[in-house]
Amino acid sequence: MTPSFSSWSQLAGLRVLLLDDGQRRSPLIRMELIRLRCQLVEVLDSADELGAALTRQAPELLIIDSAAPSPALLGAVAATQQAQRRPVLLLAEDADGDTMRAALKADIALLGVLPLQPQKLGALLELTLVRFEHDQGLRQELQRARHQLAERKDVERAKGILMREHGLDEDAAYQRLRRLAMDGGLTLGSMAQRLIEAQSLLKP
Repeated sequence: MTPSFSSWSQLAGLRVLLLDDGQRRSPLIRMELIRLRCQLVEVLDSADELGAALTRQAPELLIIDSAAPSPALLGAVAATQQAQRRPVLLLAEDADGDTMRAALKADIALLGVLPLQPQKLGALLELTLVRFEHDQGLRQELQRARHQLAERKDVERAKGILMREHGLDEDAAYQRLRRLAMDGGLTLGSMAQRLIEAQSLLKP
């Protein structure tokens, strides 16, 4: 179940890393994070340090405060997200359509393009966390669907092997595969994969 972030108390103790990309508004953000009882673990002034800081501090959320996010900045974020996904809130004063698309490709959970209003930071943090959890759920569903599709393909291939090698019809081949899986304490997909691998090793 997706956790609820419906009150500021849910943000208490949240480990936050801030990248101040030339805006110099970190004192405002710092004070609001204190009010929200978040834990600001570090403030960076360059994306060059981002990867090392994320590894060192292991924050639960990254805030980027930038007037106009550059391709280099978004590229640096994308690289860190590939290594380990985490919620990212980008506060940008100016963001055109290309920047928004690049932010999405960089796996940024939320993009705020209005002038910063510190009193609204808590709501933006909550939205970022909820959006991240939602996206994580979608990714897991997609991964399960892909796994199930691959498993069905393996089962079909394994049935074909049994039909050719033992002269079985499709239903009998399925029952044979199912029995082999049960006897081996394996799932149908795992048994199918083993049969396919064994067949490939026996090929001349």
